[in-house]
Amino acid sequence: MSNWIVTIKDIKEAQNKIKDFIVLSDLIYCYKLSKQCHAKIYIKLENTQIVKSFKIRGAANALMHLNKQQKKHGVIAASAGNHAQGVAYAASQMGIKATIVMPSSAPLSKINATTDFGAQVVLAPSPIFDDANKLSQELAKKNNFTLIPPYDNRYVIAGQGTIGLEILKQHPEIDTIIVQIGGGGLISGITIAAKSIKPDIRIIGVQVENFPAMYNNFNKTSLKTKRLYVPTIADGISVKQPSQYAASIVKKYVDQVVTVTNEEVEDAIRYIAEVNKIIVEGAGATGFAAILANKVNVANRHVAVIASGGNIDVDRFIQSINRSLAFHQRRFFMTFNYRPQDLSKLLSALQSAGAKAYDGISEKLITDQYPQTSDSVRWVIFLSKDSDQATLFVKLKKIGIKYKITNCLA
Repeated sequence: MSNWIVTIKDIKEAQNKIKDFIVLSDLIYCYKLSKQCHAKIYIKLENTQIVKSFKIRGAANALMHLNKQQKKHGVIAASAGNHAQGVAYAASQMGIKATIVMPSSAPLSKINATTDFGAQVVLAPSPIFDDANKLSQELAKKNNFTLIPPYDNRYVIAGQGTIGLEILKQHPEIDTIIVQIGGGGLISGITIAAKSIKPDIRIIGVQVENFPAMYNNFNKTSLKTKRLYVPTIADGISVKQPSQYAASIVKKYVDQVVTVTNEEVEDAIRYIAEVNKIIVEGAGATGFAAILANKVNVANRHVAVIASGGNIDVDRFIQSINRSLAFHQRRFFMTFNYRPQDLSKLLSALQSAGAKAYDGISEKLITDQYPQTSDSVRWVIFLSKDSDQATLFVKLKKIGIKYKITNCLA
């Protein structure tokens, strides 16, 4: 256990120290999800920070506490990507050399962004964060770098806690905050801040089931899953061993800790993009996943959910969207047998069922100018709502078009 503690005073001091490194992220109302859950749900847009995640807060605060000698020798950090960018950006603004160790599973977008901010990136041979963290500690000793931990550090935790101050100032009526958990720096900081101001506020933590250490500790259990430590879309919270200090804060003050599956996270990524027009990464979507999958009860509550980051590779984003759509039977392949003169009738049936069709090879939108070269065509069908598939089948049967369905989990 660490021999330091974090107080509300530390968090308020951090708020003043980091003000030139961050933006005051918006806390926006989510109308559809609120209506769906009979609650008032707000999204804290930490994905709009200059590094596209909340991690700039803790990183900047930690670097602001370095002495001259530490600044001269440089800093090192281990990160799946977001802490990396926070340290890299803050260091660049302060003229400090930064080295970042990242797991081999780190998204390319996060690696590139980290180097763009001027840091040197070292890729660990393992996809697991804990192994990258161990390597960073070895390199710190070897090169006399100051280690900037991603979560087990009083200044980092205090920096992350400033989000709690902002939420309650932006919407004092908030009575529940849902926070993702990896190493525990974010939830412990927010908990200290929020509970100091509003002791009866509910704090709910969410982990992805592949990495359930905090869930197990909080609930005094051992989650049985075949996916234990399997890489997940929520790479930013893929942590085997969280901070002991954070775990003590969670155990003492947090009200509930739940887990979500990888599929539920991908579903949340799709929902937020489709409904709110906001791009979040896997870790940033876990709070929404808990709500959408009914893992937490938010009825009649005023809820803040943290969109903690938006650093996701385009290909992984598209794959997550497509898998979610396929799961909800809104995206699938259909093979049609029809005569050329029936094309307009087929397209009309698709349109009236809320469907769009794309060529299975070129992925171009099908129109009445589609150059049919055979009696059989294979299209990708996209439905605008979960309930539209049954309507589509009825309409196709009515006009006598033969078809075959193939799921497409891309």
